[in-house]
Amino acid sequence: MAKAHRASPENKKSAPAPKADKKGTESATPSNELLVSLLEQAAKAGGVDEQSTVLGLHDTEVAPANKGKYDFAEDGGKYDWAEDGDRVQQEEELPALRPKHDGKEYKDVENGAAFVKGANDDHAIDPNDVAQGALGDCYLMAGMIAVARANPDAIQNLIKDNEDGTFDVSLYIRQSYYSRPTKVTKTVDARLPMNGSSALYAKTGDQAEGKTEMWAALLEKTVAQHKGSYDLISGGNISKGFQFHGATELFTGKNEGYMATSGMDEDDALLHMAIALDDKQPCTCDSLNMEDDQQLADAARKFNVYGNHAYVPEKVDLDGRTVTLTNPWGSHHVDKLPIKDFMRFYRSIRVGG
Repeated sequence: MAKAHRASPENKKSAPAPKADKKGTESATPSNELLVSLLEQAAKAGGVDEQSTVLGLHDTEVAPANKGKYDFAEDGGKYDWAEDGDRVQQEEELPALRPKHDGKEYKDVENGAAFVKGANDDHAIDPNDVAQGALGDCYLMAGMIAVARANPDAIQNLIKDNEDGTFDVSLYIRQSYYSRPTKVTKTVDARLPMNGSSALYAKTGDQAEGKTEMWAALLEKTVAQHKGSYDLISGGNISKGFQFHGATELFTGKNEGYMATSGMDEDDALLHMAIALDDKQPCTCDSLNMEDDQQLADAARKFNVYGNHAYVPEKVDLDGRTVTLTNPWGSHHVDKLPIKDFMRFYRSIRVGG
């Protein structure tokens, strides 16, 4: 089954990765010299020799202020503490970038947060938080938008902010074709591939109270983490070595149904989308590949419909017989497309649980 996977052009929603304010506060942690002196005094008072008292205390090692009580660097624990002492980096190797992006680098979004409620948002997770970057994973971005619109709590339940620069991110993964999807969690950090000061792939979202929203970029990064690279999550590659049964299933654990428009009439298409929206079911649509039909491509572009691309129904007007769809680019949305033209330009409707 072909996957829609048009990459985004230059994206107006891209937000710079802000830098956290660094306040020059003095650490309350005593120096190692003072600790050694205090230990020696206590040892002498207790009749313990100085050598055994200071054994194992490294004179260059001071525990970071936010470090867990029993998690020590020499134990080879879960986290790799960053040099500044208060942020953590993920243990797994970062996903490889697309070959065409060799030379681009990961940068830490130092004030990144999983969720930030925008000024006009009803919920911290909003469809307008998602904007596709320089990667052909529109199917994945569309799935995020659809789930955010239908059930924002489902997205919120996938990401736990560890408040140390890392996030526990869950996806519903199938171990085999016939198995049920099960929740699998990976720990990823706040480093994202960057193009200058902007995220290279999925963009960051809202900004408020000095925080930058990252949930869409974190979900995309976690899918790439499972595959090993961003290139392997583009539309044509996602199923290679990976049991993929639809983007909305990754985020909800519920089956995603696929319906070809060639097997329905205009009324069927309108009703399928309208019912999905009314029932709060995530719904996406795939446009036709128009590479070999320039006349159709030109007609579609007048409505902001681009070939081999995923869209998300936002509103269905049954009386006016039109459908409004969100483009995961974050721009060039489709407004009040007549259903007769929808049937010309789109090959499928997908509905999740």
